[in-house]
Amino acid sequence: MSNAYPVKTVANTFLQRDFEDGVATISPMKLQKLVYCLHGWHLAITGKPAITGSFDAWQYGPVQDELYHSFKQFRDKPINRYASVFRDGEEKAFVIPSNDDQMRKIFEEVSKKYMPFSALQLSALTHQSGTPWSKTMEHGGGTISDDEIRKHFLSIVK
Repeated sequence: MSNAYPVKTVANTFLQRDFEDGVATISPMKLQKLVYCLHGWHLAITGKPAITGSFDAWQYGPVQDELYHSFKQFRDKPINRYASVFRDGEEKAFVIPSNDDQMRKIFEEVSKKYMPFSALQLSALTHQSGTPWSKTMEHGGGTISDDEIRKHFLSIVK
């Protein structure tokens, strides 16, 4: 069973896929939405979160705070480097291990489904009425509950 990963590890896995053709295309907003969708799918399939940490309802959709601060300097431009962490005296970038079959399978499905969309298209998906983001905003914003996210994605994953 997959354990939750640090958000930077999950983000780096999407960036690794993006960088495969040598052209960076994922903006910070798109990365937020991709990680959010993976988190939702993972909750729907396994009942467990994909990331440590949570998503908050911000004006422009679900945002994971640590991820936002890791890449905000790119603004609306493509991200061209990995998120690194300081470990054992050096900076390192981590991705989801290839031997985590369950997480990798979910990652492949989410990548296939959502990576072709633009940041604005993904944002529109997360802003629809009745989404966990819209329900949280109706109650003044704050943290989007994993339970709400799981319920929402159960209908999408089927």
